[in-house]
Amino acid sequence: MTSERGANTPETTGSGQDLATLGARFVALLVDWILCLVFSYLTVARITPDPFGVNIAVSLIFLLYYTLCMSFGSQSLGMMAMRIACVSAATGGRLGLVRSFVRALLLSLLLPALTALAHPYHRGLHDLAAGSVMLKVPPRAA
Repeated sequence: MTSERGANTPETTGSGQDLATLGARFVALLVDWILCLVFSYLTVARITPDPFGVNIAVSLIFLLYYTLCMSFGSQSLGMMAMRIACVSAATGGRLGLVRSFVRALLLSLLLPALTALAHPYHRGLHDLAAGSVMLKVPPRAA
C-alpha cells in the first residue's frame, strides 16, 4: 500500500492502495458519531432524562458499533459513504474483535486520533495500537 505521496509504509508490503485522506477519515467519523448520537437520543433518552446517562450511552453505543463494524467487516456506514476502509496493516484483512475494540476505545478518546496529523502516513495512536491502516476503497468494476 502506498501513501498519497507514493511512498511505501515500513509496515506494509507495498500493495499499491492509497491511504485515506484525513478529511475523508474525519467526515466518516463525524457521520458515525452523529448516527450513534441520533440512535442514543431515540432510544436511551426516552428511558432516562438524565443528560449524563445519555452522553455515556452515546459513547458506549459508538464503542460497540465501531467494534462490531471493524470485527465483522472493514467499514462503518460513514466509511462506506466516504469510500474508505480500515484493514490490518500486516495482512490487509479484518482486524478481529480485540484489535477492533482497542481501536474503537482509543478513537473514542479523540486524542489518539489527533496524533494522525503528525504521523507521515496519517496513522494515529489508535491505528498503531490496533495495527490498522485506513485505505481508499477502489471503485467497483462495472
